[in-house]
Amino acid sequence: MANHTFNILTFNHPQEEQTFYFTDQEQDNLTRIYKSLVPDEVIEKYGEQDHYYTSFTVEKDGFLAVSKPTTPLFETKTTEAGEERSYTIRNSTFSSSVLKRYYNSLIHSHFKEKGFLVKPNFVSDTEVWLPSAKQDTTGKYKIFDRFSLKVQFKTVSDSLELLVTFEGKSKIFKVPVSTLLEDVSPTDINWVVYEKGLYRFDELPDSGKREYDKVYPVWTFEIRDALMQGTEAPDKTNKYKKFREGIDKFYNQYLNTEEFKAIIPITSNGFIPVNKINVGSVNNSSNRLLFGEQKSGIVPMDGMKEHGPFDFSSTSKIHFFFIFHKDDQHIAQKMDGYFKGSEFGFKGLTKFIHTPYHTEKGFSIRFEDRDNPWPEIYEAVTNKHFESDIQYIAIYISPFSKNSPDKSRRKIYYKLKELLLKEGVSSQVIDGEKVMTNEKYYYSLPNIAIAILAKLNGTPWKLDTKLKNELIVGIGAFRNSEVDIQYIGSAFSFANNGKFNRFECFQKDQTKELAGSIIRAVKEYANVNTGIKRLVIHFYKSMRQDELQPIEDGLKDLGLDIPVFIVSINKTESSDIVAFDNSWKDLMPMSGTFIKVGYNKFLLFNNTRYNPKFYSFHDGFPFPIKLKIFCTEKELVEEYKTVKELIDQVYQFSRMYWKSVRQQNLPVTIKYPEMVAEMLPHFDGNEIPEFGKDNLWFL
Repeated sequence: MANHTFNILTFNHPQEEQTFYFTDQEQDNLTRIYKSLVPDEVIEKYGEQDHYYTSFTVEKDGFLAVSKPTTPLFETKTTEAGEERSYTIRNSTFSSSVLKRYYNSLIHSHFKEKGFLVKPNFVSDTEVWLPSAKQDTTGKYKIFDRFSLKVQFKTVSDSLELLVTFEGKSKIFKVPVSTLLEDVSPTDINWVVYEKGLYRFDELPDSGKREYDKVYPVWTFEIRDALMQGTEAPDKTNKYKKFREGIDKFYNQYLNTEEFKAIIPITSNGFIPVNKINVGSVNNSSNRLLFGEQKSGIVPMDGMKEHGPFDFSSTSKIHFFFIFHKDDQHIAQKMDGYFKGSEFGFKGLTKFIHTPYHTEKGFSIRFEDRDNPWPEIYEAVTNKHFESDIQYIAIYISPFSKNSPDKSRRKIYYKLKELLLKEGVSSQVIDGEKVMTNEKYYYSLPNIAIAILAKLNGTPWKLDTKLKNELIVGIGAFRNSEVDIQYIGSAFSFANNGKFNRFECFQKDQTKELAGSIIRAVKEYANVNTGIKRLVIHFYKSMRQDELQPIEDGLKDLGLDIPVFIVSINKTESSDIVAFDNSWKDLMPMSGTFIKVGYNKFLLFNNTRYNPKFYSFHDGFPFPIKLKIFCTEKELVEEYKTVKELIDQVYQFSRMYWKSVRQQNLPVTIKYPEMVAEMLPHFDGNEIPEFGKDNLWFL
């Protein structure tokens, strides 16, 4: 039986009553509070304005002192039905927001006074940096372990809570800003350390600006690119173990002490258990997928091996061709051998995805200039004649990695994708170096094969579920750091069996255009499928009313009186609530487990630990995703059956990722749009060519 715990401690108010000091004038070292959060006495004293300021418990001349109990007072009232109910007396205590900020400020000051590096903003949480036990062997950096402490009120318990997270490691250069500026733009520097203080570079105090030789930058990806440093391989070790070991050590050394408990009186004996009543699991059938000849299975790789894909490409007239540098012909030949099935480790595309593999002699493109291949590639592709009744797919042997620190090289990847789409051609990019240096590269071939099949409009597998009269629309986002614009991939419309229809892309502020694309998807679906019962939107964040309203208006214009369910889906990064399965040595909860963490808020664990006894560590240890469920007809989300059905649906869509045979933690309704949104800024006019709007070319 699973035994789960959160990364949460509980505590009591340190005092039964507090006196806080307020003013209406902004001053240094004061905390700004919005008008709806301050006590009534403050507004009565100073008149109404947007913000007020507090020194908390530090008494200051001219400030208004307000004393209140830290726990609200209650009164009993009789309802119209004659029932007695208890109600909070308004203004009987400070708002939870003010108290949270006060406790965060106490935590911030505590660690600052101990001489630790502390992030300056304590409004939502406190981030503490401690020297890591494992230091850099090159001597270039000091390495720190980062921990976050966040005060919250009664989210998963009946107490005040302290959320403790391990944020990972950060590297601080041992050489100062003054030295790095020779190669690094100031725009690439984010956080810096000066005199044991963490500052944003553009908020550095004047004393620091006078001595940049004593200011040390925190490593960033932008600095990495500027210094032409290579990309480190992603860490695929068990993040649950690292997270748990980190917070246990932090708790034992710094939180479970008399000194810390004097300011934050911790009441729990370590991290709190998850109440079993709040733990659920998706249906066993949610794991089932359909492969060739309607055969079902759970593991995509096994299903593809035994039964083949669910459906083939709509055409058998398929031609493959290669694009490669003249010195990489041997790599193209090796990939050709893999696709034919003549290389060890893979039986070929014809047998694995039942797709005819053929390359026309003399059709491939060989370029000369390795450092700047684009002019040659562009000319060769634009001058090539593509027959309208043949589906072509290009295999590009990239002479450099997509993660190359040289941005101009990375852009070729996107420009080639776009150029080929304009010709109605999908493409598959191969990292040439990996083909030759990885002895077990053949393990990558099944992933490449299913992506190729999907790009040819085939169906590797689909969900084994009954088709319902509903439409699922997924909306994901990606922020492009170069132009600092968030792009939204949207209107990925699916039937509930995972069948994909079409998608479009927008910039973040194009709310009406986004709504319009969703309504068009509903209209097209309703024209073919009568009696549509509901619209389900998987959204990458909580949906605001101004984003929802145009969708509701559009449905009314179509004469569709149907409920709209909004399932907000967030990736839980390290600075969030997590749960651990203490009954398993590797701590990751079983796949399909969900845990309630608030009103219609859940953690959902999407991984390949389907069996308590067996798990392949190669599949990784993804953290859960966080779900929040809303409906335009509120009473519908009061039903557990409906809520569980929506959670099951999110889980099922995480199994429809056709870039890998391994399950992902994000559903494709969010992941696919995010992938498109990442590529969109690199396309001319931020437009996807028409051929790419109903094709999974981005896999």
